[in-house]
Amino acid sequence: MSVKDKVVFGVLLLLIIGAGYFQWLASDLKVRMSELNTADIEHVNIIDKEFRESLRKYNIKFEGRGKHIKKAQDDIISNLNLINEKSQELKDLIDEVQFNLDEYSRITDRKIDRTNNDLVDLQDSFDGQNRQNRRKFADIEQTLTQLQNEINELKPDEEEEGAESNNRNSRRRNR
Repeated sequence: MSVKDKVVFGVLLLLIIGAGYFQWLASDLKVRMSELNTADIEHVNIIDKEFRESLRKYNIKFEGRGKHIKKAQDDIISNLNLINEKSQELKDLIDEVQFNLDEYSRITDRKIDRTNNDLVDLQDSFDGQNRQNRRKFADIEQTLTQLQNEINELKPDEEEEGAESNNRNSRRRNR
């Protein structure tokens, strides 16, 4: 396994770990969002229960009394305003969480796209380097073959020279 393979696998492992971390963050945000929705429902139920109880008390105690009815109406209006205010606050919080989730999704998508592009670039670079190494290897093999051919061409000349030298020596001896 070459160093480039190890680097590619290392980057892939980091991507998987990063994706797991971002998935965990997204699920955590979803859990928080569901808790906010549950708290909103409970809060509205509590306010509605208090409102109904207060209205029942006013109906029982002060039936027919205009001053108390006016106070009850004022209380109802103030409760309605409180409900609207709290609902708006909850809506703002929900919008903020939604915005954060959308921003997180965009950032994560961009990072994943950049990482995928980096992987493609690494693969292209690796393929180019591999082709270049093959060409160099083929050139070296060709040069080696040429050198062996030249050596083989020189060897018969040396053998012929050696044979001629031996023939001269043996002729001299024969004289």
